[in-house]
Amino acid sequence: MKSLILLTALSLPLFAASGPLKTKATELSNSHKDSTLFISAVVSIELTAGSNPTQKEEKKVEMLGTVLSAEGLIVAPLSTIDLASSMDGRTVNTPQGPMKISAKSDVKEVKILMPDGTETDAKIVLKDTDLDLVFLKPEKAASNFKPIPLADSAPMNLLDDVIVLGRMNKELNREPMAATGEIISVIKKPRLFGKISAPATGMPVFNDQGKFLGIGINRLSSKSSGENNVASSSVLLPAADIADSASQVK
Repeated sequence: MKSLILLTALSLPLFAASGPLKTKATELSNSHKDSTLFISAVVSIELTAGSNPTQKEEKKVEMLGTVLSAEGLIVAPLSTIDLASSMDGRTVNTPQGPMKISAKSDVKEVKILMPDGTETDAKIVLKDTDLDLVFLKPEKAASNFKPIPLADSAPMNLLDDVIVLGRMNKELNREPMAATGEIISVIKKPRLFGKISAPATGMPVFNDQGKFLGIGINRLSSKSSGENNVASSSVLLPAADIADSASQVK
């Protein structure tokens, strides 16, 4: 799925910012470059197809998350950490006929990778499978995180200029990054999503006024489609949906 997301991102047009958009992007990057952090975890996966023997695998993963509070509440796409969530319950076609997939993940050793290179132990506090969201918090009380302005939000509109804040990968020292693009489509059914011309999975997206629009998540194909492969599209989940889901965190 990571390859599919990367290919999708590379196929979208990017453009260089100039004028007020560049000024606002630079301003946001300076003030909120630490609002996007990597999360690492060890994930054990158990996968069963029909009556076949259960297959087990363990892997270490890293994903980007967006900081929502000074206490370290972080949101990330669920599909990037709970690797079984996209497969469980699907029926796939095989040479032996349709088979239902049963999959489950055990996520452990969750850590927040801080800007200074240190690691903070964390725990999952809420999963929202409908929205592809997972919320995490530090194991110990904290107040040193830099949150995005969740309440200072705006609706998305077709062809709005956007600013994305994120981080480069491990090979590029996880340095902060900023990118600009535009909303190329607004999807209204089955729920509201945006499609932007820049990769944003797990990253916060703002308009040209610095208002928070949402974060990038993975929109997966229906589990009833009978497809052998999981189709995925990176979309922008509106800020209002994120705020509503976050309000359920105890």
